[in-house]
Amino acid sequence: MNTDKITSFFNLGVSVTLVIYGFEEGQLKVFTQKISKNPYAGAWSFPGKLIKSDESLEDAAYTMLDEAIGNTKPYIEQLNAFGKITRHPLGRVIDVTFYSLINMKSDVKSYRADKESKWVHVPKVPELAYDHNEMLNLAMLRLRRRLINRPIGFKLLPAEFTLGELQALYEEILGHELDKRNFRKKVTKLNILLTKGHETTDNPGRKPRLFSFDPEKYANYMEQGF
Repeated sequence: MNTDKITSFFNLGVSVTLVIYGFEEGQLKVFTQKISKNPYAGAWSFPGKLIKSDESLEDAAYTMLDEAIGNTKPYIEQLNAFGKITRHPLGRVIDVTFYSLINMKSDVKSYRADKESKWVHVPKVPELAYDHNEMLNLAMLRLRRRLINRPIGFKLLPAEFTLGELQALYEEILGHELDKRNFRKKVTKLNILLTKGHETTDNPGRKPRLFSFDPEKYANYMEQGF
C-alpha cells in the first residue's frame, strides 16, 4: 500500500464554527470576535477552532459556546459543512458549522477577557473573515425554516414576554413586517401561550400583557412541528 497516498488523505484539518444568535431591543444579533493573528488579524469572525483528534464536533461547539458567553446550556444545532478548497488561506480545512440561540439577559454569564467581541445586528454584519458570511446566510435560511415549523424563536426571548416582542422577533428573522391582527390570531390558535399578568412600566395607561410558553405543548411542537 502506498503510504504517501494514504498520508495525503489525512493532510487536512477540521474546524468548527459557531453562529450565536441573540435578540435584544427588538433586534436579532449575532456574536462576533476580533481576530488577533494573521492572516486575518484585525478582521471579525464567528467563534471557531480546529478540533483535536480526540474531540467530537459537538464538544468543540460547546467549548466555544462556553468560551464566548460562559454557558453551555443554550440550544445548539448543527448547520452544515463548508469545504471549499480555498476557504482557509493556510491550508485545507473543512468546517462544520453550528448555530446557537440564546437569551441575552439570562444566558450570557461572561465574555472572554482575551478576545474583543461584539454583538452585531444581522442586517449590519460587515464582511467577515473566511467564508463566515456564507455561514450566516445559510444559518438565516435554516432559522427561518425552523421558525415557521417549530416554536424555536422562544429560545431567544425572556421567560416572560409581550406579543409585541414575539412579533418583533418573527419580523427580524423573516425579514419583513407582519400584520399584527393575523399574527396574534395565528399565535393564539396554537394554544401554546400562558398568560402571566401585565408588564410593569412607569408609563401611564394600559400595560402590555405578559406571556410565557406552555412547557408541555412547547416540547411537543419542538418534536412534532406545527
